[in-house]
Amino acid sequence: MLDAVQRRDAAASAALTRALSDVDPGPDRAMITDVAYGTLRWLPALDAALGARLADAAALPDAVLDALRAGAFERLVRGTPAHAAVHAWVEEVKRLPGAPARLAGLVNAVLRRVDLADAGGPPAGVGLPGPLWEHIVASLGPHAADAARAMLQPEPLWVTVYRDDALELLRGEGAEARPGPLPGSWAVRPGRPLGALAAFRRGAIQPQNPSSAAVVSALGDVAGRRVLDVGSGHGVKAAQLAAAGAAVEAVEIDARRSDVGRRNLARLGLRARHHVVDAAAPMTGIPFVDAALLDAPCTGTGTLRGHPEIKLRWTPDDARRAAARQLAMLASVAERVRPGGALVYAVCALGLEEGPEVVASFLAAHPAWRAVAPSVPLPTVSAPVGAWLLPSDEGLDGFYLARLERAENGPAGAPPK
Repeated sequence: MLDAVQRRDAAASAALTRALSDVDPGPDRAMITDVAYGTLRWLPALDAALGARLADAAALPDAVLDALRAGAFERLVRGTPAHAAVHAWVEEVKRLPGAPARLAGLVNAVLRRVDLADAGGPPAGVGLPGPLWEHIVASLGPHAADAARAMLQPEPLWVTVYRDDALELLRGEGAEARPGPLPGSWAVRPGRPLGALAAFRRGAIQPQNPSSAAVVSALGDVAGRRVLDVGSGHGVKAAQLAAAGAAVEAVEIDARRSDVGRRNLARLGLRARHHVVDAAAPMTGIPFVDAALLDAPCTGTGTLRGHPEIKLRWTPDDARRAAARQLAMLASVAERVRPGGALVYAVCALGLEEGPEVVASFLAAHPAWRAVAPSVPLPTVSAPVGAWLLPSDEGLDGFYLARLERAENGPAGAPPK
């Protein structure tokens, strides 16, 4: 899994699913998942610590370097007893074919002496490459270090509950569950893969981080209103809107993802009208709505906990390209909102370019719109426009969001109220 993510640009979740294809649910599977994700989350810190003990880490065979990284994570972060972690990974290296096996002695010596103190402070000390650390500091200032450290920690399986018997179903299959920070949000420790749970198959639960659910709540009461969900993906937020009584128009550019969203809502016993449309262009044929949610495609830097591969590939150009598309989408979505309506713009990214700067550029070009303070049931940090939901130690993702409202008296030619 480590090899596929680092050297073949695989997504961590997909690579791990393939690697675990012949591993039964249980302690082994859980341990492998924890070590694989933990190693990727802590990779910059682990590399800095290992670099202090190695003359030339880049010269090592890939498998040996990854064994050192995983062993260092087990010893220094996961808390595996030192003798057990060192012995296990030395034995793994001995089993490698050819010349790498002869490096078992080096692995033994390095893992006995490696120390996270050698990683130093930020950026490596908080698990980020230098450019990404500077990017997040520019946005979050004194909150950057805490946000980065929070994303080093594992998260529970967060679910939103859609049926009264959800917890009974979960606990009946041996899952542990505790309430999350929002009503209807629960942290679950399942004893088997999600898709095998009766609570999931019967539409009682939907995986969803509480920060994602909080973003939807910024629209306020949507009962009886027609609401546009743009970038609907698998229908997670469309489900939340539909359950709250909205008539949902779900827009997604990818037909396959739209189809997954349609099936997901059917599993939950909910409905929406699905459209396959590029929201960065004029959305001809999409009805005018009372409110809209644009959870725009982004670089995902607020979700490094669950997608640690992002930090290994992120560049400033990625953020600039994403921002250009986000601004086009925001303008296009705003055209479909009636006068007096509301629009929530959100991204699970922690950079100024994709958040406040997109909204500021939109407002400067669209005088009929204004930004108002978003109201969400989680703590926020003010941004130049809008607010940040920060990653937290309990497992919350990071988001930027802004609530925009359109004037009652729009310009000539505005859609009818």
